[in-house]
Amino acid sequence: MEKGLFYSEEGLLNRVLFYSDYNEINIFVEDENKEFIYEQIFQRMFNNEVKMVKVFPMKGKPGVEKAFQEYGCEHEGKPAFYLVDGDFDLVMSKKRIENANYIYLEKYNIESYYIDRKAVIKFMAGKMKKIQKVVEETVKFPEWENMIYNPMKELFINYMIAQDVFPSEKNVGISCYSYFNSDGYVNKAKIEEYVNQLKNRIPNYEEKYNTYSSNFETILGGDVTRLVCGKYLLASLSMYLRKIPNVKFGQDDFIYFLATSFDITTLNFVKDRIVNIIGKR
Repeated sequence: MEKGLFYSEEGLLNRVLFYSDYNEINIFVEDENKEFIYEQIFQRMFNNEVKMVKVFPMKGKPGVEKAFQEYGCEHEGKPAFYLVDGDFDLVMSKKRIENANYIYLEKYNIESYYIDRKAVIKFMAGKMKKIQKVVEETVKFPEWENMIYNPMKELFINYMIAQDVFPSEKNVGISCYSYFNSDGYVNKAKIEEYVNQLKNRIPNYEEKYNTYSSNFETILGGDVTRLVCGKYLLASLSMYLRKIPNVKFGQDDFIYFLATSFDITTLNFVKDRIVNIIGKR
């Protein structure tokens, strides 16, 4: 979003009218203030095959849904697409919009795709000024993966339970730094404390836990990378990398680098959907 400007949902929808003469494709997303990141992602995705992609941030899923209700599959003769987070929708059997132009990410959110070993090593090579082999041996990315995913799986299964039983309470909205130590390692005592609080509040906690654990294994195939919010992973990973001597970097720069360097083919399902629809026009 342009610096200093703030838009209501109606205002955001009206922006489409202003840009309509310049677009080949309109894409509506949840995230506010991240148009520049999505622009880079879609440019990489289409390899400049599409003349112009205009990204409209709608401040969450309700905003994207409202845009879909307003515009449907096209606006003024140009295709309109809607890209939203996967969240817990599949595992919790939430109602989804069934439309080819309305695309759900296969992972929790767009940040979940940024976690890419090659992109991380490339970023760190610039910070450490070392050859790739030395960087890989120092960073030990697999060690971080082994440390992070199992505890995060437990946390996010419990987040689903909380969202089910206490839908008005924020859980994933809790600061993504809350469950990590300063070196990026998981604070397991904090997670255990959160889980115990849920157990004390929910009489049928074990039943809920078994249900969502089973759904995770069955529906997501036990793939933890699809379950966990990428913002938590980025928070941990950045602190983990900063513990390396003489390594300093800003969080925004780190995220932008990964967003412009991760394996874009992991979003081929998005590209294929869009290209297929455009090809039928």
